Amino acid sequence: MMRERAVLLTLSGLLAGAGCSATSKESLVPPQTVEMDAETLRKFQHEVEEYVELRQKVLTKIPPVTTKATPDQIAAHQKALTEAIVAYRKGAKRGEIFGPEVEAAVRRTLHRAFSAPDGPALIKEIKSGNPTVEGNPSARDPTKEVKQPVTLTVNTFYNSAAPFSSVPPSLLLKLPLLPDQVRYRFVGRALILRDTEANVILDYIPEVVPDPSIPR
Repeated sequence: MMRERAVLLTLSGLLAGAGCSATSKESLVPPQTVEMDAETLRKFQHEVEEYVELRQKVLTKIPPVTTKATPDQIAAHQKALTEAIVAYRKGAKRGEIFGPEVEAAVRRTLHRAFSAPDGPALIKEIKSGNPTVEGNPSARDPTKEVKQPVTLTVNTFYNSAAPFSSVPPSLLLKLPLLPDQVRYRFVGRALILRDTEANVILDYIPEVVPDPSIPR
């Protein structure tokens, strides 16, 4: 989780810096270059916004947490949020957020990125924390790793004991921006959308990482 926050802060800093230097002759920050036509991007943003609205509705149905909440109260709040989101999205299917046009655009973007000269370096970074590749130290023997399974299914809880994959900032600059409640991650060779607090897999695109050494 600390690594996830660090990546987000780094990206936020890059994007904020890009805005602040707009008046300079030359920006030192790479621009956001989403390779998606305006209509397809609008459809994706609409689906994400609809989810965020649903999430806000769910939050009104469960007890809030305060700044003085205990770890147990925070854990109970997260569990309630997860269960409520899963219940509200009962019957959700793959492709409802990553629609056909969006999925095709994302596949093209990732294919270009992975086919570029720095593609192997990107794939190596994606393997870091990928739950099908890496595990957590064993409680009995810290020198050994134990892989925690993650079920790649829409509207399923992402195993909280499993690690989170890295998403290179250069890839994030090519994908549509997401609100704070949602993040991209990789599970095996698939790209997923995950609720950051409820830890629910909202949607995914299978087989986007062209590396057979990564288990599905």
